[in-house]
Amino acid sequence: MEWLNEFLNSEKTLFLFTGITGVISSIIGLLFLFFSNHNNFSITMVVIGVLEIVIMFSAYLKYDKKIETKILSYENNKTEFLKTEPLAIQKALKSFFNLKLIYGFLIVILILTMSFLNSKSILFGVFTALILHLAFAITIDNFGEKYTQKYLLEVSAQK
Repeated sequence: MEWLNEFLNSEKTLFLFTGITGVISSIIGLLFLFFSNHNNFSITMVVIGVLEIVIMFSAYLKYDKKIETKILSYENNKTEFLKTEPLAIQKALKSFFNLKLIYGFLIVILILTMSFLNSKSILFGVFTALILHLAFAITIDNFGEKYTQKYLLEVSAQK
């Protein structure tokens, strides 16, 4: 049971970390807005940061219910849980792979597109902010994937 709590708490921590990344993004965007002339980059950083804050902090605050539900499911029917959970975990691992692939592809496309833009262009600043956020998303997903793989090993060991 400790392995289940460990995974769920690490997943909850990733939501918190992503929300904090949104706060940092917003602060950086505001600093650039006030102290530089990179307005498009600044505004994009603030907008994406606020979106991350709203989405991730609300998910973080609701996560205790998911923890309770998952633990109750395990306690009520361990056999069924240990049969269905590996399938859900495999699906999550595929999602991590697909997301990172999409993020990486978008980064390449944005960089290639930026090579044709003037550095003072509106899109140049927007694309720069998007690339930064996609890179952070890949990093955070790497941690999520690591925790999920460890969780799969733990679930498989319980059978």
